[in-house]
Amino acid sequence: MRNISLAAALVLSLAAAAPAFAGTKERIEALEAAVASLRASQPAAIEANAKIDRLEAEVRGLTGRVEQLTFELEQARARLDSVSAALAGDAPQILSGAPAGPNDLIANEISKSAPGGSGPGEVSLPLDPDAAFSYASDLLLAGDYARAERAFQMFVETFPNHPRTADARFRLGEVYLANSKNTEAADAFIGFIRAYPQSARGAEAYLKLGTAFSRLQKPDEACKVF
Repeated sequence: MRNISLAAALVLSLAAAAPAFAGTKERIEALEAAVASLRASQPAAIEANAKIDRLEAEVRGLTGRVEQLTFELEQARARLDSVSAALAGDAPQILSGAPAGPNDLIANEISKSAPGGSGPGEVSLPLDPDAAFSYASDLLLAGDYARAERAFQMFVETFPNHPRTADARFRLGEVYLANSKNTEAADAFIGFIRAYPQSARGAEAYLKLGTAFSRLQKPDEACKVF
């Protein structure tokens, strides 16, 4: 009888402990699942952190590049101011008299090119801006520098705000160099650099400006540009 009572008590104790054991087991399984999930997500977190580090390094590099370009631009502007001051005494004198308007310029050239009045050195600039630019460019490519010079001058005077005026001003400077008009070339490239400081041809304009100064036997100004 005593043995039966002990057995019954043991059964009751085990029955009471079973729910607690089951709960502990579930908790352990949950913790194991959480650890596994953490381990699975860890490589992704490491990769994300590495990507962030790379992006931050790239941003730092770009920031440094922008600062360097800003510094170089400020130096270039300072050199240009110095060069402009040095060139001031050599600037070509502008003839007195009222300048002709755009329509007068075109009309005069058209009248010169009319039958019976045209000559080998005269220029007939088309009324359409694109056609006028192509006309001047063709003269330059053909090596007709005298007429190309006049054509680009007329284009700049007639279409000062046209999108192709920047190219026309640059090519006019090139024509001046080709015609050995080095003072005019220096003026043209200084004007181009001032008017279009962000142009992709800015570096080339500085180079040609230095060439003009070198031909003018102004080594100090040329060195400032180069």
